[in-house]
Order: sequence, then structure tokens, then C-alpha cells
Amino acid sequence: MMLIRTSQKLLATAAATALLTSPAFAQDAAEEDVIIVTGVAKATTAFDSSSSVSALDESTIQNLAPRSINELFRSLPGVKAEDTGGDANANIKVRGLPIASGGSRYFSIQENGFPTLLIGDTAFATADSWVRVDTTIGSVQSIRGGSAATQAPNAAGGIVNLISKKPTEQGGSVAATIGLDYDAYRLDAEYGGVFGEGGYYHVGGFARTGEGVRDVRTTQEEGFQIKATVGKDFDRGSVAVHLKHLDDRVPTYLPLPARVQADGNIGTIGLDLGDGTNSLGLTDFTARSNGQFEENEEGFKADMTSIALHGDFEITENVKLDGKVRYADISGNFYSPFPFSIATNADGNENIDFALFNTSSEMDNLFGDLNVQGSFDRISVKAGVEYANQDSEQNWNFNQARATLVNGALVTNSATDPFTNPVDGSYIDGFRLGNPAFGNCCTREYDFEIEQFAPYISANIDLDNLSIEASFRRNNNAITGQFTEASIVGPQDGNGDGTIATNEVGAQVIDRSALQSVDYDADYNAFSFGANYRVNDTVAIFANYSEGASVTAPDRSTGLLVASSTAGTLTGTNDQFLNFVDAFEVGAKFQLGLGDFSIVYFDAQVAEGGQLEASTQNVIQNSFDTNGIEIEGDFNFENGFGLRGNATFTDSKIAGPDNNANIGNTARRQAPYILNVNPYYEADNYNVGINVFSTGKAPVQDSNQFDLPAFTTVGAYINYDIRENMEISLNANNLFDSVGFSEGEEGAPAIGDFVRFRPINGRTVSATLRYNF
Repeated sequence: MMLIRTSQKLLATAAATALLTSPAFAQDAAEEDVIIVTGVAKATTAFDSSSSVSALDESTIQNLAPRSINELFRSLPGVKAEDTGGDANANIKVRGLPIASGGSRYFSIQENGFPTLLIGDTAFATADSWVRVDTTIGSVQSIRGGSAATQAPNAAGGIVNLISKKPTEQGGSVAATIGLDYDAYRLDAEYGGVFGEGGYYHVGGFARTGEGVRDVRTTQEEGFQIKATVGKDFDRGSVAVHLKHLDDRVPTYLPLPARVQADGNIGTIGLDLGDGTNSLGLTDFTARSNGQFEENEEGFKADMTSIALHGDFEITENVKLDGKVRYADISGNFYSPFPFSIATNADGNENIDFALFNTSSEMDNLFGDLNVQGSFDRISVKAGVEYANQDSEQNWNFNQARATLVNGALVTNSATDPFTNPVDGSYIDGFRLGNPAFGNCCTREYDFEIEQFAPYISANIDLDNLSIEASFRRNNNAITGQFTEASIVGPQDGNGDGTIATNEVGAQVIDRSALQSVDYDADYNAFSFGANYRVNDTVAIFANYSEGASVTAPDRSTGLLVASSTAGTLTGTNDQFLNFVDAFEVGAKFQLGLGDFSIVYFDAQVAEGGQLEASTQNVIQNSFDTNGIEIEGDFNFENGFGLRGNATFTDSKIAGPDNNANIGNTARRQAPYILNVNPYYEADNYNVGINVFSTGKAPVQDSNQFDLPAFTTVGAYINYDIRENMEISLNANNLFDSVGFSEGEEGAPAIGDFVRFRPINGRTVSATLRYNF
């Protein structure tokens, strides 16, 4: 209640201040407002939208110097991206909408308006894993709440959209980046231009090699991306083709082993919290569904090839036909050691057992959308249908490893170490097939097809200073396929050398005779209603209410399935597989002489379906109440100084089910505030700035018995023009080497206990030489 009262006071104060602002100081909205096309039924500006929308331009992205896509997402208002896992497999929340298991359940990640994946919370195969930051991106747009619920699948919390550049003249750039205190080498290049009457093209991408921002045993940051766009604007329409090919491997950072110190803080046991990892450098041999063993190196291997077509045509002066389609061939492999037990040996060193989390994924998908739009005197109407079809195929196979922590290094190949090379030969150089110490979990095969058919309609009414929008979407989801979570344990020649070694006698292979068929639906309605009122040229107030949902990933839903009337087929009740969100927001936007400012109060109720958490193997089903304030501003002062930033204050509580002992507690890993501030100075031939990120303490688990401590990081950048068209940049993240954590496994540890916590990256400094032409 205190947060609600504070929100109302802040809104009232901000609105009163803006109402007293003279319109003479207003910016020219037509020149300075970015056109928002993400998550809205009709293109609009941030000032005129009835939802909370934001945009980052190319120069802002460059100055943020994100080391991963999730560091970029973290800078968006209302978004909590746990970016400590590297460039893949992040947990992403928006406005306190908690996720009981993981992934980005309520947040659709898109490129040029196409969702990367239909469902964002598949274990070890989250949508961010196939998205990269590079210089082909012209802007990043986001929407939180509101019409997002009806404009994309599984987007009740929001949408982020990476939009490719659309050139208006010939030109491009080449940039070489090197890590000054970490092992990374990267080349970015892009070029575009125009042709004929209304034609344009752009092509670019990156290539990189190195270890990445943390110490790993092998070159795990290795790969490239190429993206291209070709389009043409006609008198009565337009057409564009988007191509993408990603072939990239990146490190995946799972929680580090640590201990609770006497002062209650998380302390290292020898692995540096700033740049240490669980990397063992072991080649893993995993049994897949075809019965063959596959050889894998550490990291996330991401492959994606896609082609998209988007076009529109004016049938009459008032009616337009719009259609788009994209096919994507997507695959990946996640392999990273997860520590599950630790003991101190006679030498005082730590013996650590690891489960080697190793999963392969095939996530091919097809998205299509066809709609007709009518624009009349004061009303615009849009009606259409979206179709999506996605494979969700995973093979899990977790082997086991051992290492002794000696002088800050994980050692697996000591011939005289009885822990990593025991006399019974069950481990050889710290590796074995199977994982008896981890309960012989988890050898699995999932082979699902997700099909969505979603008709929708929206209307926008323009009554001079008042605009009203309403939208409705019917989501029909059919999930079919088969799965098995059973395995056969026995001797196998995993490494293919023609013999079965002593560490291969307990191998686990998928028991395909135990495959079970699945056939169930997860259908729901989504709607949004909102309004925006221009008080004057400098002030607008808005509000909206929406109801939406997301479908739980099928691999997290198998524990809910029951026998159906069809022999041998499992099914379930519709709502069991859905996560419902009811959301409301009200806010004010100010377009002032010095810049833009907005403040929003939001409130949401979440009712989650049941789902499996991969690391604990528990089925979790909760409901939550969340509310808070979101603030965003961008100001340009005189003499080159400026300030941009955002802050989100959130109160997210567990509200159910009735038998939940944690009712009233704060949702796990949900901080009371997130703050991003970027003061900067721009001169004729250089610009310099500081990026500050801060977050409050958050409970590790729903029991609220132990907290992730609050932390603040400071980054800095300087861009200097060496000469015309050539620039050198220095970027530092976490300049003061602050210690912080984004997640942990143990929710109630005692002093001295072994724990697993995932720390933020320590200080990293990079240099970039850029040539523009």
C-alpha cells in the first residue's frame, strides 16, 4: 500500500509540474519523435501512444557497449535481464512479472517484427540465445504491457524489437574491437545504399574469436553473423526482404561454487567472482535420440538461418493490405558444468562434483501474418490472422565430472589424485558417462510441434487531443508430439575409440521404447483497451488495461499430463499450460524544451500454470501480485551536457495458491528497484559518458530467508575522432570491479555452507577503432 500511495503522489507531482510548463519550450514532435512500430496496432509516437514505449538509437547502443544482448536489454525501462549467463540462456523479467522457472515467458524478443521463438521459456533454449548485437541494428524499440498482449504471441509483459537499418544514402562502417583486459577480438562491418526509385539495401555482421569476458579453458567465443535487407518503397506500397545467418559459439556461465562467510556474505572458495568460471575444458560425449554419441565442447553453439518477406499495398486510398512471413532454421547445443557437491580433502583443497548440463535443440519455425487496414476520418481498423508453427525438439544427456580446486584452478587430469582418477577407474581425468551422484538425471527426448492460429482485430479512434485504442486476439495453440524422460544405463563406447573404458560402463542412453504421445490445447483470449490524452503540446496522460497469457514450454509441462481417451496419448486441461496476466497502467508523458520525461504506475496479477524447473527438478505453480513505478527521461542541456536514464520500482508478492507457505513473500530474485543512469558530454570531436546500473537486494528463493545483496556498477566510455571518418573508442564496464549476484540456488544457507551463486562480470575494458565511409 505504501508503494501505491507513493506512486500516486509522484504521478500527481510530476503532472502538476508539467502542466505549469510553457508550451513555448516544447520540442517539435514531428521532427524529434521516433515512430514506434513495435507492439502497437497503428504506428505512433511515444508521446501519443496509450502504452509505455521506448527506443534506443544506434549511438546510444554504441555508447552502452553491451558485452551481450542481455546487457542491452538490461538498459530498457522495466526490464530485468539476468545477463550474467553470457550471450545465451538468460532469465528476463519485465515489470516484476515473476518467472517461477526461467527464460523470457512474458517478453517476446523480435527482429524486424518477427518473434525469434514462439515460446520463450524452453529449458536451455531461450529466445535470446539466437540474437546478437551488431552494427546492422538501426534501433531497438520496446513496449511494456498494454497492446503488447494482442500484438505478438506470448507477449503479455512486453516486446523488444531489434530493427535493421534502412539506408537513405550510400555509406557504411568497419570497426575492430579488442578486449584490453580480457581475451576477445571482434570485427564489425556494415554497408548500405539506395538504388532506383525508392530502392535500398543494407548488409553487415560481425566475426569474433576469443575466450570472452571470463576465463575459460578453450576459445569459446567463436563465430560470425551476416544480416542483409533489400527493399523498395512504391507509390502505393513497399516490400522488404530480410536475411540472417548466425553461426556462433559463446561461453555459458552457470553458478559458481562458493561459501557463506562469517559476515553472511557470499565468499569465493578460490574461483574469482569477477572472471572465474566452472570451465573444465572437457570434451563431452552425449547420447542423442538416434542412438549415436555426439562430441561437444563447452559453451552454447547457436545456428540460425532465416529469410523474411514483408510487404504492403494500398488497395484504395483508405484500405491497405499488409502481409509478412518468415522461415527460420534454428538449432543449438548447450553444454556447461553445474556444481552440485563439494568437500575439502586432506590437502585442504576443494573436491567438486559437476553435472555436465548438455542439451541439443531444434527450434525451426514459421511465422506468417496477413491483415487488412482501413483508415477513415477519425477511425482506423485493422483485422487479420497470424499463423505460427514451431518445432521444439530437445535431447538431454547429463554426464558427470570431477575437479580439484588447486590455487584457483580446477584440475581434472592429475594422475595421482584419487578423486579425479580413482583406483576403480570410474572416472578418468575427472570424466565419466552417466551421473549417479546427480540421481542419474537427466536423459530425455522431447519432440513437440507447437501450432498457433490467432485471428485478431483492433481499432484506433482519433478525437483531436484524445486517442482511444482497443484490440482483441484469439490465440489457438495446439501442442502435439512425443517425449520420454526414461533412460537405459549400461556400457557404451561413448568416445568411439572401439573399446569400453571403465568410465563408460554406466552410460545413459535415451529409452525410446518409453516414448509417450502428447496432444493438448492451450487456447486463450487476449485484449487491450487504452487511451491517450494530449493536455497540451508538452503534456499527455494515458492509461490502459490488458489481459493476456503465455503458453508454458512443453518440456516444462510433462508433469501435468494425464492419460486421454485416445489410447496411448497424454493430454491435460487447457488452463494448466497457460500463464495469465491482467495488467493496468496509468501515466504521464512530458515533452519539454530540455527533453522527454515519463512516469508510469503499473499493476498486474499473474496466475502461472505448472512448470518444471530444470536445476531443481521441482514442479512450481504460483500466482503473484505486482505493482510499481517506471520512470524514463532523456534530457539535452546546454553546452553539450546531457542525461538519459530510467528507474523501475517494483513490489512483487506471492499471492497463491492457498497452500503456498510463501504467500506474502517477495517473488524470488525480484529487486525493489532497478536504476540506469547515463550522464554524458558531447564536444565537436569527442564525447564521453558514464553508465550507472544499480539494483536493490532481492531474495534468492521464495522463502525470503537469504538475499542477493544490492549492488551498483559504473561504466564509462569515450569516443574520439582521430580524423574525419575515423574514431577510436574506449569502453569500460563495471569500472570499479564491484561484486554482485543475479541468482543463487540455496535459499536458506547457514554460515560455512556450500552454495551456488552466479556473479556479475568484473571490470572489462575494450578498445574500438571505427572507420565510417
